[in-house]
Amino acid sequence: MPTNRDILAMLGELVELTTLEEESPQSFKVRAYENAMLGVAGHTGDLSGLSVTELTGIKGVGRSTAEKIREFVDSGSVKKLDDLRTKYPPEFVQLTKIPGLGPKTLKLLRRELGVENLGGLKEAIENQQLRALPGLGATREEKIAKAIERLGLHGKDRRTPIAEAMPIALQFVDQMKAIGGVEEVAYCGSLRRHAETIGDIDITVASTDPQPVMDAVVAHPAVTEVIGHGTTKTSVVTHSGIQVDVRVVEPSQFGAATLYFTGSKAHNIVLRQRAMDRGWLLNEYGLFENDEPVADGRSEPELYRMLDLPFIPPPMRENTGEIEAAASGGLPDLIELTDIRGDLHYHTDRSGDGRSSLAEMVSAAAARGYEYLAITDHGEDLAINGSSREQLLAHERAIREVAADHPNVRLLFGCELNIGADGGLDYDPDFRRNFEWAVASVHSHFDLPQAK
Repeated sequence: MPTNRDILAMLGELVELTTLEEESPQSFKVRAYENAMLGVAGHTGDLSGLSVTELTGIKGVGRSTAEKIREFVDSGSVKKLDDLRTKYPPEFVQLTKIPGLGPKTLKLLRRELGVENLGGLKEAIENQQLRALPGLGATREEKIAKAIERLGLHGKDRRTPIAEAMPIALQFVDQMKAIGGVEEVAYCGSLRRHAETIGDIDITVASTDPQPVMDAVVAHPAVTEVIGHGTTKTSVVTHSGIQVDVRVVEPSQFGAATLYFTGSKAHNIVLRQRAMDRGWLLNEYGLFENDEPVADGRSEPELYRMLDLPFIPPPMRENTGEIEAAASGGLPDLIELTDIRGDLHYHTDRSGDGRSSLAEMVSAAAARGYEYLAITDHGEDLAINGSSREQLLAHERAIREVAADHPNVRLLFGCELNIGADGGLDYDPDFRRNFEWAVASVHSHFDLPQAK
């Protein structure tokens, strides 16, 4: 049965592919799916048991979208989405990540040059074919080439941002946890170490009955290709193009396997050396002396303890001094969400990339126990969603009114200023003195020479 997270992923893919189909992220259909995602994300109950009528009771969910959610829950697929996937396969969708390639331009490249993937695009650039198309030209062609190089897109070597990889991993984790006989599940690899970009997603499952897990991975609604389907390991590719490797191990080996597949490789090498110094062997199955286990292989903390180390959190496992610090008792604490006392960059629906009202945003911050908050909606020079002076001054008055309802949160009237091509900022210095806090960002002109 699809989870709420699966439904969110389905709607997210509809947003992405409908943007291509409609040639605009602002089309009615795209915004409808986005609004539905916001409503679904805020719904705390199980969506799979709701009727179409009940789904439309969720803010932002229209009847057409509700019917697609019901179709997805009942059948595991959505015909509209399947049709879009056929029309826009993952290799083509990947091209949307390249700055300068909007939906209209991509469809032009496909129609006129037969570009279907990164290889085809690079070949067209090398042959200087883009510059001959209407609305492009040599300068635009060069910018697209630079964007490909800057993003490090090289076919099979591509990396996926953690913000895109994490929801996919959690979809599979949710699915694995619901299978009978599964005791524990963990995503591993660079994702568990919270690297900024991810190659593949590795998932470890503890179960004495691996076959149902292997079959479920293949049947997952996000899967578009099965690379390998074994008795204890299955590898698939999702519709987003990212590979997912799922391994099933004995429950008694889960801690050792999770430690091994989390990495990093350099971190693991040092741990194995510490084991060898003690006459032991550490591998993905456990910690052994003469083939006999000397530690509980299902427990990561126990494996570290046996090596005379405290548990080292995965984000630290890069062999950059964390093992030496742990051995000497100097391992630092990681910052937790509960340590955050405020936020100094908050957008409301005053900005085009904000979706919630000022009152809703401040209430959410207060519920988290924040002590301070800066409201920093966009300045006027960001043409697509900035605010004029008059609008911002009215916004300031609204902030003061909301502040009265939250005496324990210090609200700052702020702005996200736009840094122009000449280095200048929105508004004049006198007007900027109205702000109690400001951030400044570059939103365009990314291809200026370094000196400029």
